[in-house]
Amino acid sequence: MERDKEFSCYIDVGGTFTDCFVIDREGRFYLSKAPSTPHNVAMGTFEAMELAAQGMGMDKREFFSRLNFLGFGSTIVLNALLTRRGRRCGMLITKGFEDLLLMERGKQTWTEYDRIDRMHPVTHRHVAPLIPKTLIRGVTERIDALGKPIISLYEHEVAKGVTELIGQGIEALVICFLWSFLNDDHERRAANIAKNIITEAGNNIPIFLSVDISPVLRELSRANATIIEASTSHILIHALNDMENILERDGFRGTFQIMQSSGGLTPPRHLKAVETLQSGPVGGLLGSKFVGEMYGHSNIIGTDMGGTSFDVGLVNKGEININREPVVARFILGMPTAEILSIGAGGGTIAYIDQLTGRLGVGPESAGADPGPVSYGKGGSKTTVTDADLVLGYINPDYFIGGRIKLNKQKAEEALKKQIADPLKIELVEAAWGVREIIDIRMKETIMGLIAARGLEISNYLLLGFGGAGPVHIAGYTKDLPLKGILTFPYSSVFSAFGASTSPYQRYFTKALNMIVPPFPPQETKLELGQRINKIWTELEGNALSQVLEEGFSRDEIFVRYLAQVRFGRQLQDLIVTSPVSRINSVADWDALIMAFEKDYSEQYSSAAKYPEAGYEILDLSFTCSVYLAQPKIKKREKQSEKPSIASIKGTRQAFFDGQLYATTIYHSKGLVPGNLMKGPAIIEDPTTTFVIPPAYYMEMDEYSSLWLKRA
Repeated sequence: MERDKEFSCYIDVGGTFTDCFVIDREGRFYLSKAPSTPHNVAMGTFEAMELAAQGMGMDKREFFSRLNFLGFGSTIVLNALLTRRGRRCGMLITKGFEDLLLMERGKQTWTEYDRIDRMHPVTHRHVAPLIPKTLIRGVTERIDALGKPIISLYEHEVAKGVTELIGQGIEALVICFLWSFLNDDHERRAANIAKNIITEAGNNIPIFLSVDISPVLRELSRANATIIEASTSHILIHALNDMENILERDGFRGTFQIMQSSGGLTPPRHLKAVETLQSGPVGGLLGSKFVGEMYGHSNIIGTDMGGTSFDVGLVNKGEININREPVVARFILGMPTAEILSIGAGGGTIAYIDQLTGRLGVGPESAGADPGPVSYGKGGSKTTVTDADLVLGYINPDYFIGGRIKLNKQKAEEALKKQIADPLKIELVEAAWGVREIIDIRMKETIMGLIAARGLEISNYLLLGFGGAGPVHIAGYTKDLPLKGILTFPYSSVFSAFGASTSPYQRYFTKALNMIVPPFPPQETKLELGQRINKIWTELEGNALSQVLEEGFSRDEIFVRYLAQVRFGRQLQDLIVTSPVSRINSVADWDALIMAFEKDYSEQYSSAAKYPEAGYEILDLSFTCSVYLAQPKIKKREKQSEKPSIASIKGTRQAFFDGQLYATTIYHSKGLVPGNLMKGPAIIEDPTTTFVIPPAYYMEMDEYSSLWLKRA
């Protein structure tokens, strides 16, 4: 087959819809969406791909035979974590720490609360542990903070604990000992003992070691990551195997790679399940960075409103921040992840009357894809944001997802009236407007909180709005924010899948250490510590490069970064710093690394907070290698008339804004061209989303067919 006839496809499986983005070698792209199928991820995935094939005028066989690259991001592992439907796990832990999962850390009890609830400890709630205490056994052993064994492993306690856990019906075994990331001898010896006992008992229970899954400082985040891997990895493997079998059957002979939460693609065989927890939202952040570069902006706020969640990420000075200890579903994890803040706010978010206060509330619970909003007619009984948008006149019930889903407006009105309007003794449209305002304010506060927490100035940022519901609500959640600009896209509903198409192939390797650096160390100390760093970087570099070269890439294609996690002594806030040198071979090299840290620190916390008199702590070293793949080419087109053509106007309908109904102009996105200016109140209908332009706003299409929302 001629290579110029090949194309790539990127899939993003969300909680409500599965998005498909196809791009050919000329930069032309094609979009499609299908309802997600949580019970069988492959079903929704292949429906979306078949719809894309139809849009390209191909049958299924031709589509898969010409497909040379498939990227895949999903919420498979996240959904399994949220619903607790993974394996029944048992755990061996250092004796005396059996209550680790019950005690948690203070941060884990409030970390995903809003700013008001964070200030009131009475609202804080412990997270139900992933493993109950009855399935945890303590084992006597101890490695000290320098990696030296000070208490030998009590092997008979390992044997006793494993035997008891097998008797309690565990399906996976987790081993997490203190300081094992500095010396893994005890964990590996315990694993060998456990494996022999499991085999003798005639079982096939997999064993997961924290040093293999998350070799980092802080035992809670390490244990959480390892338990999630142990409990969910089989679900991901099963789903990916199903997909690979169907792809092979349908004639696919290209490359299949998975999006990682850290922001790169990798083959399934190199993947850990826990690395994919945020693989969907991270695509949107990568796409935000790409679009920012296209427009010459280095400070970007990416906002993704889908059916289930609202995800916000930052690009600062052209870089995506990697969080070394992210929080997902209220669990602190020792796993590098692109920094994204998510709240339960999407089209499927449920509205309700609070039984205690009698006030209207919205979220965070979602109706999901099945049964979905009341208007889907699939059995959903609780009114949602999508139902409210339908009642307000924003969504065309006969053109939802291009008409593939017919919405029942009457059912939406009945549910909203019974559940919200009547209890509050208000009109139906006022109830719908209240739902919309509350969800918009929650999203706006999330954006402001993310910016304020970092001491940044929001006026320096361009905001991108995307996701299936993003263009419907973007005017609401950006209201009165002094942004540099507000931008959305005709492909916004599949923007995370688009973003994945801008992602490199990437491997991210990390290893913890516990390096205490005294204040103003002498030269010999700097060189000695530098050699310790070099040893770890060399190890990580060898592991990462061998995997990338196995994939058929040449050394010249590989871009590498050497990273260090550093903080001032006695402080709790650490930063991941890109080292300006690949090895510490001189005093000047050491000073360059420390200067890079202090520069990043000053920009984030101000130079007044620096504390070199307390020395430094280097907690973690990392190495990444990336290969940049073919990226989408968004073609520029010349601007034409400001006035949209008559052919682009579908008509008018009544829509509710700020207390009154307006006769609102309805445009079809396919009829718009660069230069067109659509004055509010107006609505632009696209086969995959809807753009709402309130009164006193207008939307302008630029040369890239992107849409700028501006206040009139």
